[in-house]
Amino acid sequence: MLKHLSVSNYALIDKVNLDFESGLTAITGETGSGKSILLGAFGLLLGERADSKSIRDTQQKCVIEATFDLSNFDLSSFFEEHDLDYDIQTTIRREIAPGGKSRSFVNDTPVQLQALKALGEQLVDIHSQHENSLLGERAFQFHVTDAFARHHELMKHYKLQFAKYKQLHAELNECLSNEQRMREELDFFQFQLTELEKINLESIHQASLEQELETLNNAEAIKGALNQTSELIEGDRQSILSALQMARQSLGKVAAFNPQTEELSNRIESCYIELKEIAREAALLDNGIHYDQARIDRIQETLNVVYQLEQKHRVQSIEELVELRNQLTEKIGGHANLDDRIAALRKNLQKETEILLDLAAQLTNGRKKAAEQAAKEVKKYFSLLQLDHAELVIEISPSEDFNAFGKNEIRFLFQANKGGQLLPIRQVASGGEISRVMLAIKASISHYRQLPVLILDEIDQGVSGEAGMKMGEILKDISQTMQVLTITHLPQIAGKAKQHLKVYKESTKKDTFTGVRVLEGEDRINELAEMLSGKSYSQAALANARDLLS
Repeated sequence: MLKHLSVSNYALIDKVNLDFESGLTAITGETGSGKSILLGAFGLLLGERADSKSIRDTQQKCVIEATFDLSNFDLSSFFEEHDLDYDIQTTIRREIAPGGKSRSFVNDTPVQLQALKALGEQLVDIHSQHENSLLGERAFQFHVTDAFARHHELMKHYKLQFAKYKQLHAELNECLSNEQRMREELDFFQFQLTELEKINLESIHQASLEQELETLNNAEAIKGALNQTSELIEGDRQSILSALQMARQSLGKVAAFNPQTEELSNRIESCYIELKEIAREAALLDNGIHYDQARIDRIQETLNVVYQLEQKHRVQSIEELVELRNQLTEKIGGHANLDDRIAALRKNLQKETEILLDLAAQLTNGRKKAAEQAAKEVKKYFSLLQLDHAELVIEISPSEDFNAFGKNEIRFLFQANKGGQLLPIRQVASGGEISRVMLAIKASISHYRQLPVLILDEIDQGVSGEAGMKMGEILKDISQTMQVLTITHLPQIAGKAKQHLKVYKESTKKDTFTGVRVLEGEDRINELAEMLSGKSYSQAALANARDLLS
């Protein structure tokens, strides 16, 4: 149960500290006093989206904290599953910084918002006025029916399996789409690959062939230059080597008189040896170069093929052509791998579909059994709520495909009057009737799915008089098994509460704020009297208020 709530710096609330009792707590207050603000604080605490606009003093952070007594609820496994610190006296805190960034804590340990939401679902069921409109929604109707069927674990298992099924389906569809695209591309890839495989790309050294072709095309000019070089260095006529030999001999004759001339002689000797080697290499090059038209044609043919391929595929080198060829080989090979992948996915999907079918069948069977029982139990409250001739039928029908709830469709059919036609509830029920049906559902579910706290926001909308009195009795009955907090405008309901809180708005010269206080004794009687007949209530209203509390 909720033991304590503190709210600071939130909307019109400066600071509020509240201790709660077990059983039924009524929260009353004039329209606009801030009851919805209190509900908003609960929502933030349980993981709703934070907004810096809700901060009262933008220079300070907003803090909302609540302590829950979990001694009567076995939630230790949930805490362990979500890696949360477990304590029978569990404290949840939400802090919102002026910039809008929020932090959440469970027992002083920081937690992600997703974990906070999951915990909130285990601790509190908040029924807002908006939820009345959800009575006609498919998801809510499944939730209600599954609560009667006690399908919590089964539904959890189904959702995990459904997620796996959808993922496999998506992967298979993607592979099939890729297969279609690849089939369209396969012939073109194969043509390109065959073209690239016609020549042995690894054996071709483009730069070397281009150099060799350049040499062959200019063989005569190269041979002429090499021959002339050889002749100039060591030809029969006056050659460079002969001149160097003569210079060396001349210096040798005077070397004894001047050591520096000997050094010059040695340097000439080195030049002589180097030039002689150059002449030898020039002769060898000359002998190795021959004009070969057949070789020129072969090289030109090879290079022409390479140039065409490079131009066609917009690349600059043999290496890039090799890379392209390898890519094409991989793509073509990938088609065969894709076929294997598709076959494996289909086999796996068939297996997972069978598991999902079994889980869906269990959900269907459980829902069909629960639907009739649920309608009967809800109907028990109808006469108490002045819906004496109303009928509720929960219709479970098969669906063609799997959905988030199984392989079913669901409809809540309703008629308020004897002999009326059963139609979807949103089409035929008035606002007051929907409020009463929703309360009947909440009351019935309370015996199947126990939560520490149930918070009801004006579930009595559109209800008054004797029906309001019966609502109060039903809420009191629910509060025997769970703590109930109800925001109400009906004194008949407030009078049934074990604890009564009043939300009020107060203004000073500089500010307006919302506060909450516990009503006891005469204060509570006066509040009920005011709810009965307004601020100028009579002695009769006071007497009536005392009767409501008796």
